[in-house]
Amino acid sequence: MTANRRAIPVRPMLWLLLAALVPALLSAWLHPRRPVWLKPADVGEVDVATAKNQSDVLWVDARSAEAFERAHVPGAISLPAGEWEMHVEAVVTAWRPGLTVVVYCDAATCAASQSVARRLRDELGLENVHVLAGGWQAWQEA
Repeated sequence: MTANRRAIPVRPMLWLLLAALVPALLSAWLHPRRPVWLKPADVGEVDVATAKNQSDVLWVDARSAEAFERAHVPGAISLPAGEWEMHVEAVVTAWRPGLTVVVYCDAATCAASQSVARRLRDELGLENVHVLAGGWQAWQEA
């Protein structure tokens, strides 16, 4: 009872796998929208006093448009986290090299400022982007 079995050609399959894996890894590594595991996690924070003492600051308000309309940092640009496409052009127009970008939302527990700051850094390639520690609440208390 001997069965006539064919041997599975392992070596050609390994070459095909390698030929597909190398471009896939290079694409993931070089793509402008890198996977989360290749990106730095959080944007650094800056306190109110330090941010106010900067000479060239672009203030970005990540709160809702309604909250922005009620009150905001003087000169700030509204860029609600959920309405990125509608408002990002205003930030791009106002930005220039050398500006420090400070993003804020309601309070220290609000995650919108981190989200917007990351997108400004990762998608637009802006450098020197910070989150205001304590957010709008800290600004009002200062």
